[in-house]
Amino acid sequence: MNLERIKALTDAYGANPARWPEAERAAAEAFLKATPEARVWLEEAAALDRLLDAAETQKVTRALEDRILAHLPEQRTARPSLLARLADLLPGGWAPASALACSLALGLAVGATLPEIAGLGDPQAVDPALLAFGDFDTDAWGELGDGT
Repeated sequence: MNLERIKALTDAYGANPARWPEAERAAAEAFLKATPEARVWLEEAAALDRLLDAAETQKVTRALEDRILAHLPEQRTARPSLLARLADLLPGGWAPASALACSLALGLAVGATLPEIAGLGDPQAVDPALLAFGDFDTDAWGELGDGT
């Protein structure tokens, strides 16, 4: 136990040792008896506890909530994104189906143009298995070899 831990205990649980974690209570009380500086800190924490206990409190009511919320700054609502507006146009079950259809269409478009994008020339002349597994026979210049 040390002064920093006593400060942490009183900050979290107050000055009453009965509120402190049981596992640390005995060591904290022994440290308080042996350390004058810790007792000064405990007295300051006790003064704060008395002040908090004396403070008037109000029951939370709907009127109190309304008064508090009335003083908060008004928050501007963000304009919905294009995707959010499009999703609102579709009935509930169509949004996931349309997302799947769009991703499939994009996949087909990319797959159809991949050989040209990769610079492999005529897409009809390239074996799709070679594209998928990358088993090319190339010479030192990166040209396709004859396999010999």
